[in-house]
Amino acid sequence: KIEPIPNEPIVIVTFEGHLDVDTVRQVFVETAAIFANFEGHVYRIADIRTAKIGFVDLVNIVKAVRGGLPASSIDPRVHGIFVGQNQFARMYADFMKQEQFGSTAIPFFQTLEEALEYIELDRNQHG
Repeated sequence: KIEPIPNEPIVIVTFEGHLDVDTVRQVFVETAAIFANFEGHVYRIADIRTAKIGFVDLVNIVKAVRGGLPASSIDPRVHGIFVGQNQFARMYADFMKQEQFGSTAIPFFQTLEEALEYIELDRNQHG
């Protein structure tokens, strides 16, 4: 489920059930279209609290991101944020920290409210 916050450069994506590369690709394409309406930094909150992902799917997602999906985690405009925890999300975040993925840090939060507070602080810091 993709929910843009009206008049804000913020999209909340809720992943439920099995997560695979096709799902992630579709989310990136749809959020890229939303983000095209905004200048500067944009934020995608991925709520993964009920998502399930396997190792092979994780590897395929990382390959797709590296291949240059629009509005992906390596796009310097896009600030990705996770709500929830699982070992494969942590592995994905670790991949994104590597230089070939733009040394991108992806923060994790327990609740959507914490993620939104983080965005407010980040926007106040960086304009």
